[in-house]
Amino acid sequence: MKSRKYSIILTAMLIFGLLLVACGKKQETSAPVINPEITQEVNPSTEQTEVVAPQPVGAPEDVPIIPDAYDIEITDELNQNYKVDLPINDVVEYYQTELPKNGWDQINNPDSVVGQMAQLTRSKTNGDRINFSLQFNPIGEFSIVQIYITRAP
Repeated sequence: MKSRKYSIILTAMLIFGLLLVACGKKQETSAPVINPEITQEVNPSTEQTEVVAPQPVGAPEDVPIIPDAYDIEITDELNQNYKVDLPINDVVEYYQTELPKNGWDQINNPDSVVGQMAQLTRSKTNGDRINFSLQFNPIGEFSIVQIYITRAP
């Protein structure tokens, strides 16, 4: 009977610890390798200079990562995840603005934003597709961005 109480307490402590780690704020455990060169581009339509943040190594050039992203994981050129301290609507707005600049067009599926979650889908004329799955964590006050890319053969 006593060992059962201990195992229940130990299990509860383990679950509580996992929740603390999963819901924690930005941590400086490991930074992604980033190309140190920050470039400036001149927008021909406005003649204004824009500062362009470097992409993490291994990230596709046609898929922008929102500024101030952290815990960036790029498993391969087709899958990437990161966190950013912004609400879902701000992340959706960023990608609605930036994706067309990189050749991604909205397809028949409208963007879906419901509560703390959002889905975006885009494609390119060559057949490439990209899907975004966004989720806001209200405890840690950050959004989790998951990007899945399908390249046309």
